[in-house]
Amino acid sequence: MITIVHLYPRELGINGDVGNVMALTKRAEWRGMSVRVVHHEVGAALPDVAHLVHIGSGPVSAQHLVREDLARIAPTLLDWAAAGVPFLAIAGGWQLLGRSLVDLAGDAQPGVGIFPSTATLVSTRAVNEVVAQTSLGEVAGFENHGAVTTLLDDAEPLGRTLRGHGNAAGAGPLSSAIEGVLVGPSIGTNLHGPFLPMNPVWADRLLAAAAALAGLSLTEPDARIAEVDKRAANSRGAIRGRLGL
Repeated sequence: MITIVHLYPRELGINGDVGNVMALTKRAEWRGMSVRVVHHEVGAALPDVAHLVHIGSGPVSAQHLVREDLARIAPTLLDWAAAGVPFLAIAGGWQLLGRSLVDLAGDAQPGVGIFPSTATLVSTRAVNEVVAQTSLGEVAGFENHGAVTTLLDDAEPLGRTLRGHGNAAGAGPLSSAIEGVLVGPSIGTNLHGPFLPMNPVWADRLLAAAAALAGLSLTEPDARIAEVDKRAANSRGAIRGRLGL
């Protein structure tokens, strides 16, 4: 059985990021593997075992609600990451799992430190459709965030942005030429969509890492996986078309 720990789904899940957990669960079940999803809430105990951890996005107010609890469970999260447990962190969740988060007043708050990145909140927002080139092909999605995230220590980016469009109130777009970060099997990204249903090749990459930890291996995909992958390709193609790529 694969155990997925979903951190703070009520507070950090405003952009449909629960779809990432749904995609992982369904893709595992369609391959004959059972999945247990543990929804971790503030004050709760973590399970003894995790094979994958997901944390979604949320506004600054929601991040404040979970920050103290996140500091409490940080040692366990770091142990899991060191043991090869894959993490998927989206936008605000990525900010919290980086090394630091600088607020609008310029005060730096420590992050968990799973990702070699630092985020600085700004008064403008990036609201864009994005296509980026990665090692597993193109990814596409939608970003909606108010932070500038910098990779540290020559960290490996998830990909490089081909083009994004939309609007950012105030000083202009905040989109970077670099999209996301990779640390071993773990991914930090600003992309919604949700990310994994839109880009299922990365769902399978995460799932393969989680399955290996659980002593399992991915079987050949069935017709249902082929169908949802076709729909995901159509969705990415629609974004490419709107961007003129």
